[in-house]
Parts: sequence; structure tokens; C-alpha cells
Amino acid sequence: MNRFRNRSLPFFLAVVVLAACGGQDEDGPQLGAVQQDVAVAPQGTATTLDIANWNLEWWGDPNNGPTNETLQQSNVHDAIAGTDFDIWGLEEVVSNAAFNNLKAQLPGYTGFVSNDAVVTGGSASYSSTEQKVAILYKTSIASLVSARIILTANDFDFAGRPPMEVTLDVTLNGVTERRVFIVLHMKAFNDTASWQRRANASAALKSYLDSTYPSQKVFVIGDWNDDLDTSITPGQPSPYANFVADTARYGFPTRSLTSSTSSTTCNNPDPVDHQLTTNEQFAELVPGSVQVYRLDAQIASYCTTTTDHFPVLARYQVKGAAPAKVILNEILANEPGSSTAGEFVEIVNTGGTAVDIGGWQLWDATAMRHTFAAGTTLAAGKAIAVFASATAIPAGTPNAIGSSTGALSLANGGDTVSIRNAAGTVVDSFTYPASLAAQDGVSMNRNPDATAGASFVLHNTISTLASSPGKHANGAAF
Repeated sequence: MNRFRNRSLPFFLAVVVLAACGGQDEDGPQLGAVQQDVAVAPQGTATTLDIANWNLEWWGDPNNGPTNETLQQSNVHDAIAGTDFDIWGLEEVVSNAAFNNLKAQLPGYTGFVSNDAVVTGGSASYSSTEQKVAILYKTSIASLVSARIILTANDFDFAGRPPMEVTLDVTLNGVTERRVFIVLHMKAFNDTASWQRRANASAALKSYLDSTYPSQKVFVIGDWNDDLDTSITPGQPSPYANFVADTARYGFPTRSLTSSTSSTTCNNPDPVDHQLTTNEQFAELVPGSVQVYRLDAQIASYCTTTTDHFPVLARYQVKGAAPAKVILNEILANEPGSSTAGEFVEIVNTGGTAVDIGGWQLWDATAMRHTFAAGTTLAAGKAIAVFASATAIPAGTPNAIGSSTGALSLANGGDTVSIRNAAGTVVDSFTYPASLAAQDGVSMNRNPDATAGASFVLHNTISTLASSPGKHANGAAF
């Protein structure tokens, strides 16, 4: 949504136009068979992951946005088909019927709107008549793992449009990797109250990403309705300064648009449509690939017939999944109570591929304490907690097993824990001091959690939990 324009004024849609496009149902206008009327120059490549986000200005709403629904939908079809990008995050989609008809006219693409039945919580958060977010993707590139609405507790700050999170398995160049795509549409307008809501939404989003995806490849794409250096609200910093400042964890590929003052809309000077990625994904950005695709040079009267936003494009390399990397992540040497059966060691695979750990062993300083059963696989990004005894595993603890020897024998006064592969090579090791085993029932954990090479600290200094076997430090699932 254009941040300055008043959207409450309805537009008149001629009856003859509706008749020409086959009438209108309760979800909005339908579009018949589409012919390629506009030749849009392709921008995607066969070897890169090509990501676009685009606000479609009241797509499928006959009372708002461009007045000629048939022409708007035809132009959008031609733009997406011609640009030839792999994945599109779309905003201001009103009509599910119009979206589904567009999808039907784009062979090789599939996708859904945020209130689709496939989206967990979608229908509870989005009605059939309001602006929604959506995703389109090539079936040759991506397959759906899950979709859900997130941050619903912050619905007001997200202007009644909580983000849609879509997890896809992406296959390119012979490599399959899991990626997370979050499509959002932030609060519009440049008044102080709207700025505050964007800032609140940004804080909630960052807290969610920090805790939920500490090491995954994540995209957040859409209409952010503000810029990255200073805000469109006079006298205010960017509401996304929290992300901009955290360069160790995040990057805005579209920051280059801010630096070059490349507007993403027809009527205002600032870039307000952006792509944010976690650092793991940002490292794969193709240099120089970010652009505002000025379709007004190819589509006649674009800003009045199609939408008041331009697509934002970026391309990413697919280097292949990182190899498996197994680390010690959490150690409980001082068991809760007096039964040493409650001691545990948690290992995590922080790499990008699964690894067979059958025959691998856990040792303390003096002896082998556990051997993993043949065929045991540790998937990428997953954890296994080994307790001294299976009888001590708390109810509901995921990814937990009992040690093969029935004891771990971890000394409270300090000890060395190591994990060795089937050949006997030490994969990871940590010698802990008595200070990390001084509190009854409090484990030691990597900080940041699940990060190779990170220091160990007392678990209760980074979480409200005393320990989190089989889970992230904050209690979230691996």
C-alpha cells in the first residue's frame, strides 16, 4: 500500500468490463484465458535462486485500485511470466478467485493466499475481502513443507496483517535445501502512530527470528512501508534499525536501493519494498543483482493500470548444502536431585546435511559412556540428548535416549566431554570447570545456542529454563 494515498475512496468499475471478463463472483472478478499482451524482458537465470516481492494494489478488488480489473490482471500475468523469477512474495491480494485464476494461467507455478486452507491459522487471521499476502513459486524449484500465520499476538502492530511463514524445500543445481520465506505487509502512512506500530512489529519480528531461526536460511520479503536509513516519518529513525544494526545475524539486500535512493513506488521517493535475510542466506546474494524492476518502461500507463509499486528483484547463489557438523551443545553434569541418571549431553548437527552417527561415541575424561546404535541419523539442524539412563528422561522430552552403558559419570568438579566418530576421531570436545556444574539441575549451554565454537555458559543466564534437552535454549523445537 502506498503510504500516503487514502485508500478509502472507491473507484467505479464499468459493468461492461465485468461482462467482458466473465462476471464477478463473491471473491471478486474472474479472469478468462490470458494472452501475452506485453513482452516483459526476463530477469531470472537457470542457476540462481531468483526472489521477487511485489505489492499488487488491491488485486482483485473492483472498488479500489486500478479501475480496469481485466487489464490489471493481464498486466500482472505478463509481468510475472516474463520476468521468469522462481519465487514471488505478493501483497494486497484481495480476491482468492483472481489469484487462483492467475496461477492457472502460469504453467509451472503454484502458490496460495494467506487465508488458504493450507495455511495454519490463515482463515482466522484473514477474511475473504481484505488485503492479504500470497506466495507464488515454480514447482520445478520448490516444494511445500509447511505454511502458517505467525506473530498473531502482534496483529495490531502489523495493521491486521500478521506475516505468513512458508517453509519450502528448494532444489537447484542438483542440491536440495530447506528455506523459510516470510511474506509481510507492514503498517502504512507516515504519521507517528503508524511509525510506532511498524517499530513494534519490527521488534516482535526480530525477537521471533532470533529465537526460532538462529542458524537457518530465512527470507523476509514484502512491503515494509518504510525505508532503512531514516524513516518516512519526519524526525524518526528507521523502524527497522534493529535489523540494520545486527549485521552479525541479518542483512538487507535491498539496502543498496536505500543508498541509491531508488524508489519502489510510482509516487514517492523512498524505497519501501524490501528483502531481509538471515546472515546464512545473505552470504549467497549475487552482487549487483538487486533491482527495482521499472515495468513502467514496458507496460503502458503502468502506474494507473497495474499497481503503484514496482517489483523488487534479487538473485542468490545456490552453493550447495554445508556438510554435516556435529557439536556438543548442552551438558548437564549436576543432575537435578541426587540421581545421576538425570545427567545428559546434547549434541546438534549445525551443518546442512544429515549424518549417520551409528557407532559414534560419547566419552568423559576417563571412559566411553555411550555408543550410538547402528543406523542412527542426525538430520541437519537437529539435536539428540543422551541421558545417563532412559528412566530419567523427563516426560515430553524430544529427541532423547538413554546411554548404552547406563551412566555418564560427569564430575561436578570439572570434566571433559567429547564426541568421537566411528573411526575414533574426536569430532568435538569441551573441558568444563566446576563453575559450570555448580548449580543443581542447571546445565551449561552454547551461547549463542547451537553455534559451533561458541562459549559455554550457565543455561539460566540465557534462558528462563534451567536446561532444555532436545530443544533450543529458549525451549523452541529443533
